[in-house]
Amino acid sequence: MLHVLNGDSLADSFPASILGNIAIVRECLVDGPVNAESIDELAVIRAKYLSKTYPEASQADYNTHVIPDLEKILTATSATQVYLWFENDLFCQVNLWFVVNLLKHHKGQLYLVSPTTDLIEGFGGMNELQLEQAYRDALPLTPNERHILSDMWKLYQRPDVAEALTLSKQVSPELPFLHPAVQAWKDSIPHGDYLGKPKEGLKEIAAQLDTDDFGKIFRAFHIKYAIYGYGDLQVKRLWEELKSEKVKK
Repeated sequence: MLHVLNGDSLADSFPASILGNIAIVRECLVDGPVNAESIDELAVIRAKYLSKTYPEASQADYNTHVIPDLEKILTATSATQVYLWFENDLFCQVNLWFVVNLLKHHKGQLYLVSPTTDLIEGFGGMNELQLEQAYRDALPLTPNERHILSDMWKLYQRPDVAEALTLSKQVSPELPFLHPAVQAWKDSIPHGDYLGKPKEGLKEIAAQLDTDDFGKIFRAFHIKYAIYGYGDLQVKRLWEELKSEKVKK
């Protein structure tokens, strides 16, 4: 068995009673460029973007911290049952689409493990017993569901949000978590004077709270816009961009 975990936080609390190897997806593909013809090209693009956007990251870190776990996924044998531990927010969903696309030729069974908490809590709000139960309740993905999730990655890369919306609506009975995430993606796209829902939401929260305190703003954003699943680094970048744009005006 191979358990693909979306981030180190879940890895830190992962029950030792659940057997199998672990691969951690240390990416935030919802943030930055993703259009590439191959995994190698994508790795170069991502390493460059993340090291430039987040100075604490580096291209060397990407090669040592991210790539080895992606290789565990790519080299999973056909006898390996793969358990995908991903939440329903956009951040996690984009990473899920990517991983399922990596596994499009995998002949073994894929299982989706979902949290039983809400979008705000996710796996982080579950104790060891609840995580063990989530593993036992894992849903096997049908060939059609695998195909759809893999296609979502290609649509995200293009990007073609209109086609993704259509597809997500069509498969709502089988994959009910898909459409809300795709709708959040659509709402995040700026057009005209509209900055996209995340930035507009930050402006609204700052005005309502009458504060520039990022800690307070982030906590409110995390609750109100949990569908995005952004971490503090992503929200901080958006907040800094907002402040910079305000100064320019």
